[in-house]
Amino acid sequence: MKETIQVEKLLSEYAPLMARIAATFEANKALQDELIQEMSLAVWRAFEGSSKDSGSGFRGDASIKTFVAKVAHNKAVDHVIKEQRRQEFTHDEEPDPPNRLNAHSSQDAMSQERAMDLMTGLRQLEVKYRQVLALLLEGFSQLEIADMLGIKENAVAKRISRARQQLTQIMEQQP
Repeated sequence: MKETIQVEKLLSEYAPLMARIAATFEANKALQDELIQEMSLAVWRAFEGSSKDSGSGFRGDASIKTFVAKVAHNKAVDHVIKEQRRQEFTHDEEPDPPNRLNAHSSQDAMSQERAMDLMTGLRQLEVKYRQVLALLLEGFSQLEIADMLGIKENAVAKRISRARQQLTQIMEQQP
Protein backbone atom coordinates (compact mmCIF):
# COMPACT_ATOMS: atom_id res chain seq x y z
CA MET A 1 0.00 0.00 0.00
CA LYS A 2 1.49 3.29 -1.12
CA GLU A 3 0.75 6.47 0.74
CA THR A 4 -0.09 9.52 -1.31
CA ILE A 5 2.74 11.96 -0.96
CA GLN A 6 1.75 15.59 -1.04
CA VAL A 7 4.34 16.82 -3.48
CA GLU A 8 3.66 20.51 -2.89
CA LYS A 9 4.29 20.12 0.85
CA LEU A 10 7.36 18.04 0.11
CA LEU A 11 8.74 20.65 -2.31
CA SER A 12 8.17 23.35 0.27
CA GLU A 13 9.91 21.32 2.97
CA TYR A 14 12.94 20.54 0.82
CA ALA A 15 13.18 23.92 -0.97
CA PRO A 16 16.13 25.03 1.20
CA LEU A 17 17.99 21.79 0.39
CA MET A 18 17.43 22.28 -3.34
CA ALA A 19 18.47 25.95 -3.08
CA ARG A 20 21.74 24.99 -1.39
CA ILE A 21 22.42 22.34 -4.03
CA ALA A 22 21.69 24.86 -6.80
CA ALA A 23 24.02 27.41 -5.20
CA THR A 24 26.75 24.78 -5.05
CA PHE A 25 26.55 24.17 -8.78
CA GLU A 26 25.62 27.60 -10.16
CA ALA A 27 26.95 31.08 -9.28
CA ASN A 28 24.53 33.11 -11.40
CA LYS A 29 21.41 33.90 -9.34
CA ALA A 30 19.04 33.83 -12.33
CA LEU A 31 20.40 30.44 -13.40
CA GLN A 32 20.18 29.21 -9.79
CA ASP A 33 16.47 30.07 -9.80
CA GLU A 34 16.03 28.28 -13.12
CA LEU A 35 17.89 25.25 -11.76
CA ILE A 36 15.69 25.17 -8.65
CA GLN A 37 12.62 25.15 -10.89
CA GLU A 38 14.08 22.28 -12.93
CA MET A 39 14.85 20.38 -9.72
CA SER A 40 11.34 20.95 -8.38
CA LEU A 41 9.78 19.73 -11.60
CA ALA A 42 12.03 16.65 -11.62
CA VAL A 43 11.11 15.84 -8.01
CA TRP A 44 7.42 16.33 -8.77
CA ARG A 45 7.64 14.04 -11.81
CA ALA A 46 9.56 11.44 -9.82
CA PHE A 47 6.92 11.32 -7.10
CA GLU A 48 4.13 11.43 -9.67
CA GLY A 49 5.75 8.44 -11.41
CA SER A 50 5.94 6.54 -8.13
CA SER A 51 2.25 7.08 -7.44
CA LYS A 52 1.39 5.48 -10.78
CA ASP A 53 3.36 2.30 -9.95
CA SER A 54 5.37 2.74 -13.12
CA GLY A 55 8.48 1.30 -11.53
CA SER A 56 10.24 4.65 -11.67
CA GLY A 57 10.31 7.29 -9.03
CA PHE A 58 10.36 7.01 -5.26
CA ARG A 59 10.20 3.38 -4.13
CA GLY A 60 10.99 3.87 -0.47
CA ASP A 61 14.49 2.37 -0.76
CA ALA A 62 15.93 5.46 0.93
CA SER A 63 14.61 8.39 2.92
CA ILE A 64 12.61 11.04 1.12
CA LYS A 65 15.39 13.56 1.82
CA THR A 66 17.95 11.25 0.21
CA PHE A 67 15.71 10.73 -2.82
CA VAL A 68 15.07 14.47 -3.24
CA ALA A 69 18.81 15.19 -2.94
CA LYS A 70 19.59 12.53 -5.53
CA VAL A 71 17.09 13.94 -8.01
CA ALA A 72 18.30 17.50 -7.33
CA HIS A 73 21.97 16.56 -7.74
CA ASN A 74 21.27 14.72 -10.98
CA LYS A 75 19.52 17.83 -12.31
CA ALA A 76 22.42 20.01 -11.13
CA VAL A 77 24.96 17.82 -12.93
CA ASP A 78 22.83 17.97 -16.10
CA HIS A 79 22.71 21.75 -15.70
CA VAL A 80 26.50 22.05 -15.35
CA ILE A 81 27.05 19.95 -18.47
CA LYS A 82 24.49 22.00 -20.41
CA GLU A 83 26.04 25.29 -19.27
CA GLN A 84 29.56 24.12 -20.13
CA ARG A 85 28.40 23.28 -23.64
CA ARG A 86 26.59 26.61 -23.95
CA GLN A 87 29.67 28.52 -22.78
CA GLU A 88 31.81 26.80 -25.37
CA PHE A 89 29.82 28.76 -27.96
CA THR A 90 29.44 32.06 -26.06
CA HIS A 91 32.38 33.43 -24.11
CA ASP A 92 31.16 37.01 -23.81
CA GLU A 93 28.94 36.49 -20.73
CA GLU A 94 30.41 36.87 -17.27
CA PRO A 95 28.70 35.30 -14.24
CA ASP A 96 26.83 37.60 -11.89
CA PRO A 97 28.82 38.68 -8.87
CA PRO A 98 27.79 36.77 -5.76
CA ASN A 99 24.89 38.28 -3.86
CA ARG A 100 25.96 39.72 -0.55
CA LEU A 101 23.37 40.19 2.13
CA ASN A 102 23.62 43.18 4.44
CA ALA A 103 25.65 42.09 7.45
CA HIS A 104 24.59 43.29 10.88
CA SER A 105 28.00 42.87 12.45
CA SER A 106 31.57 42.35 11.44
CA GLN A 107 31.37 38.74 12.65
CA ASP A 108 28.37 38.12 10.39
CA ALA A 109 30.23 39.76 7.51
CA MET A 110 33.31 37.58 8.07
CA SER A 111 31.20 34.45 8.35
CA GLN A 112 29.33 35.37 5.19
CA GLU A 113 32.60 36.09 3.39
CA ARG A 114 33.98 32.65 4.35
CA ALA A 115 30.76 31.00 3.13
CA MET A 116 31.00 32.84 -0.19
CA ASP A 117 34.66 31.84 -0.53
CA LEU A 118 33.73 28.23 0.18
CA MET A 119 30.96 28.29 -2.45
CA THR A 120 33.35 29.84 -4.97
CA GLY A 121 35.90 27.16 -4.17
CA LEU A 122 33.33 24.37 -4.44
CA ARG A 123 32.27 25.58 -7.88
CA GLN A 124 35.87 25.28 -9.07
CA LEU A 125 36.00 21.55 -8.30
CA GLU A 126 35.21 18.91 -10.89
CA VAL A 127 31.55 17.86 -10.73
CA LYS A 128 32.32 14.46 -9.19
CA TYR A 129 34.17 16.11 -6.30
CA ARG A 130 31.65 18.92 -5.94
CA GLN A 131 28.86 16.36 -5.65
CA VAL A 132 30.33 14.35 -2.82
CA LEU A 133 31.31 17.41 -0.79
CA ALA A 134 27.91 19.05 -1.27
CA LEU A 135 26.13 15.89 -0.16
CA LEU A 136 28.51 15.48 2.78
CA LEU A 137 27.81 19.08 3.82
CA GLU A 138 24.08 18.27 3.70
CA GLY A 139 24.68 15.60 6.33
CA PHE A 140 24.50 12.46 4.20
CA SER A 141 26.68 9.51 5.17
CA GLN A 142 29.24 8.04 2.79
CA LEU A 143 26.99 5.02 2.32
CA GLU A 144 24.01 7.22 1.41
CA ILE A 145 26.18 9.20 -1.01
CA ALA A 146 27.40 5.97 -2.59
CA ASP A 147 23.81 4.79 -3.05
CA MET A 148 22.79 8.12 -4.58
CA LEU A 149 25.68 8.21 -7.02
CA GLY A 150 25.70 4.51 -7.81
CA ILE A 151 29.32 4.01 -6.76
CA LYS A 152 31.05 2.09 -3.98
CA GLU A 153 31.47 3.57 -0.53
CA ASN A 154 35.27 3.44 -0.72
CA ALA A 155 35.10 5.42 -3.99
CA VAL A 156 33.09 8.07 -2.15
CA ALA A 157 35.73 8.18 0.59
CA LYS A 158 38.47 8.66 -2.02
CA ARG A 159 36.52 11.41 -3.77
CA ILE A 160 35.89 13.18 -0.47
CA SER A 161 39.59 13.02 0.39
CA ARG A 162 40.67 14.31 -3.02
CA ALA A 163 37.96 16.98 -3.00
CA ARG A 164 39.07 18.25 0.40
CA GLN A 165 42.69 18.39 -0.78
CA GLN A 166 41.77 20.29 -3.92
CA LEU A 167 39.44 22.63 -2.03
CA THR A 168 42.16 23.36 0.52
CA GLN A 169 44.54 24.28 -2.33
CA ILE A 170 41.89 26.48 -3.95
CA MET A 171 41.11 28.25 -0.67
CA GLU A 172 44.81 28.88 0.00
CA GLN A 173 45.21 30.49 -3.42
CA GLN A 174 42.32 32.92 -2.88
CA PRO A 175 43.38 36.42 -1.82
